[in-house]
Amino acid sequence: MSAPPLEPQRLPNGLLWLARPVPGSQVAVRVVYRCGGRDDPTGRSGLSHLVLRLIAGASRYLEPGQFHRLIASAGGRTRIEIDEDFAALQTVVPAPQLERVLWAEAELMSNPRLDPDTLASARQQLRQAVQEPLLNPYARLDLAVQRHGYLTHPYQRGALGDPEQLKDLDIDAVRAFHAARFGCDRALLVVTGAFDEGALARWVMHYFGSIRPPMAPSAVTALTAAPAVSPTASATLASGLPASSSSGPAAVPVTPPAAVSPAASVASVAEPRELRESRRPQSQTLKLSLAQAPLPAAALVWQVPRADDPSLPTWQLAQALLGLGRSGRLTDTLVDEKALAHQLSLRLDAHRDAGLLVAQALAAHGQTAAPLAQALQQEVLRLADEAITDEELGKAKALLRRETLSAEWTADRLARALGTAWAVRGDAGAAAKDMAVWIKLGGADVQQFWRRQVVQAPVLTLLADVGAAAGVAA
Repeated sequence: MSAPPLEPQRLPNGLLWLARPVPGSQVAVRVVYRCGGRDDPTGRSGLSHLVLRLIAGASRYLEPGQFHRLIASAGGRTRIEIDEDFAALQTVVPAPQLERVLWAEAELMSNPRLDPDTLASARQQLRQAVQEPLLNPYARLDLAVQRHGYLTHPYQRGALGDPEQLKDLDIDAVRAFHAARFGCDRALLVVTGAFDEGALARWVMHYFGSIRPPMAPSAVTALTAAPAVSPTASATLASGLPASSSSGPAAVPVTPPAAVSPAASVASVAEPRELRESRRPQSQTLKLSLAQAPLPAAALVWQVPRADDPSLPTWQLAQALLGLGRSGRLTDTLVDEKALAHQLSLRLDAHRDAGLLVAQALAAHGQTAAPLAQALQQEVLRLADEAITDEELGKAKALLRRETLSAEWTADRLARALGTAWAVRGDAGAAAKDMAVWIKLGGADVQQFWRRQVVQAPVLTLLADVGAAAGVAA
């Protein structure tokens, strides 16, 4: 993603859009709203997820399930994606079907059907989406990472939501939240793949340019209930819509957003909050039980800065040295050499307001969580002291370069990367700018940074043994 510059264009109604050609026979269309789990009102965890499912479900001219049938009949696929920082609807179809998809996406954006019937259906879909990750035997550990990794930020709740907090929500409250947070002036349209630039520009203006920006809501429903933490974290989800046949593009009259009842207008939410995470005062160890898991597990969690922090490229390079690919130090030592771990990962969760570095491992047979966590921490900290060879550094940068450069990416992957970078970083071209920084870093730079940001920083240790007495609710 290095060139040309990725500067979105702005339509008169405030909608941003950008397009990048990708060789092949497909085209991807991604609509991303800069509203996610972080923006859910206190006690209404999952409201952004619920609204996204309503948008994807039906509109004035698309019956429930018809959007999915339209895409399936065109030989494509669609999915919805809810994250702590954004909500997105992405579609991939054969290139000749692009205009049809643009019409349908614009129709969903401009005329979503927000009524009691579609609300009931969306609630059921959300409940199913929340339950699915809980089938993983290590779900309690994953939830504990999110819940206890963050101290005060709404990221603790995850993005999928809590169905119990939404069961008494009325449609006027949903309409108010939709009008405040899901207008075209808060969205980015990304088109990647095989397309004619002139035709695409005309279609975008024709179908999306006619969407009226939402009337600035003076208020939105006070949706507060008893504060609670969501039982699950963010994930990419199947759309959950049934499948069958459809209609093609047509110019669609656009109407203003549905009116919000006066009774629903209580608390102002003109713009998303600027939220800050508290710093962890000291290291902490928590224990939990995994009743259904085959092996013990452990996780180490460090706080990292927000995604647009200038230090992010250094975090990325350090992560690549330790845990990106089979040649990372953690796998070399703990899996291949010492056989303490059966499987491990090191992920950098960089979000809009705060982030986490998470080292997570499954114990090898016969091992328990505590010694696994100790060995895992030693290997992570060793990066600060043991010299980083030129070969190691070169491999890590090569892996990062492969992750960054889009020359061989599919249209689907590129659309997702561009939309996510815009939503989380505020810059669709952030990855190329990161590369310009980490490509110049040396091993000594990484080690000095690691001593300051990780070795001297408090760490959260989560120990998950099979069937052990739980020491913390997850």
